[in-house]
Amino acid sequence: MSVPIRSRTRPRARRRAPRELRDLMTTIGLANGVANIIMQLSLPPVGHGVSESRVQSGSPRRYPLKRARTTGQYLALSVLGSDEDRDAMRAAVAEVHKEVYSRADSPVRYSGNSRELQVWVAMCLFKYYLDQYTFIYGPLDDATLDTLTKAAEPLATGVNVQAAEWPQTWAEFCARWDAMLPELSIDPVVHREFETLSDLTFVGEAWGTIGYALAKVPGPVYRFMTRATLPPEFRDLMGWDWSAADQRRFDRVLAVLRWVDPVINPFAMQLFYRLYVADFRLRRRLGLPVLGSLKVSATPIRDGGGLRRLARRAAS
Repeated sequence: MSVPIRSRTRPRARRRAPRELRDLMTTIGLANGVANIIMQLSLPPVGHGVSESRVQSGSPRRYPLKRARTTGQYLALSVLGSDEDRDAMRAAVAEVHKEVYSRADSPVRYSGNSRELQVWVAMCLFKYYLDQYTFIYGPLDDATLDTLTKAAEPLATGVNVQAAEWPQTWAEFCARWDAMLPELSIDPVVHREFETLSDLTFVGEAWGTIGYALAKVPGPVYRFMTRATLPPEFRDLMGWDWSAADQRRFDRVLAVLRWVDPVINPFAMQLFYRLYVADFRLRRRLGLPVLGSLKVSATPIRDGGGLRRLARRAAS
């Protein structure tokens, strides 16, 4: 597997060669989050595990801002946190994942604490960082990718994965990635959830009419960027087309970002991560649950479990 820059526009001169995950952070990271979620959830046990989840307290469809915070904190601790931070987050995530498991009527077997599934999710998260960098600064050589593969280990060990289970070289990562691709598919129910994530209308499930109204302006733009940053093989799984006109439009976006990104990076993007780490440590110091109070519904979230008051009011 290679890490190409999917653009015809010549990349600007890059920053110094990246050595850590923080060096891969760019402004595109603000727009390719759902694309990466689609990659993660295209593995059926992961996709159905999320789709059938009853953990309302961790659902973006019930608490979108909280979910954005906790996901951001997990990434921030992987990039900038201490071993103590990561141990605390690992324990909190494992507690939540205990509530994610397949039932008798589930189409596939899964467990939220499955190491095999968590390695795949961590591999996708590594791609999240690689993709946002290569779009703007171009492809990386194998020696640099070997260094970054090792640096990405906390993305996996931050959950229920041992260090030895993470690929130790770029070649090993590519081999494992390619071996997983034939296993990928998207169920129609999961596909529908991806659609509402990509255009931000999922916020309406939490906030009702207000949420749907807020999604109207950024939604189409975010959907385009999701399609643009999703690798072609995953775009095909979604049944999304990609025309020459789409590519030209994306090239124009990248041309602007290649001028903007060096100005605001690396300090601006890393500032968000530092704030996430500071918030996480403050919550621990105050004795607060770092992921918030655990709330589990008897009904899957997709079927209306844990529906919030604003959304119920909008539906009535």
